[in-house]
Amino acid sequence: MKNVSSIAAITLASSLALLATGCDRTPDEPTTAGEKMDNAVTDSRNAASDMGDTLERKADQAGQAIDDAAITTSVKGKYLVDDTLKGLEISVDTVQGVVKLTGSVQSDSAKELATQIAQTVDGVVSVDNQLTVQ
Repeated sequence: MKNVSSIAAITLASSLALLATGCDRTPDEPTTAGEKMDNAVTDSRNAASDMGDTLERKADQAGQAIDDAAITTSVKGKYLVDDTLKGLEISVDTVQGVVKLTGSVQSDSAKELATQIAQTVDGVVSVDNQLTVQ
């Protein structure tokens, strides 16, 4: 699928480059067919490179979203097996490795425990504990 998208993008970029080479010429500057082809190839390479950079950024963003979801799932799982925290309604949200905890707990020690447990999960950069004590 990736190859088909790349080929389609290069074909589109090449076509646009060929069209553009004839449009940006002034009447006083004759351009040979060879120069037009060289320009089209250069434009296509640049377009393909730009597209490659965009696809790489999108892949990185998707990878980060998957990592964040895995962190959230792991933190919630650890809360479920902890006798102090299981059954409590602690909301866990992760963005770029930063875990945000919201909800309420019964004590300051439970609040601190929630932070400590979240910090043990691989990939956690920091914990923003906004839990309230009821």
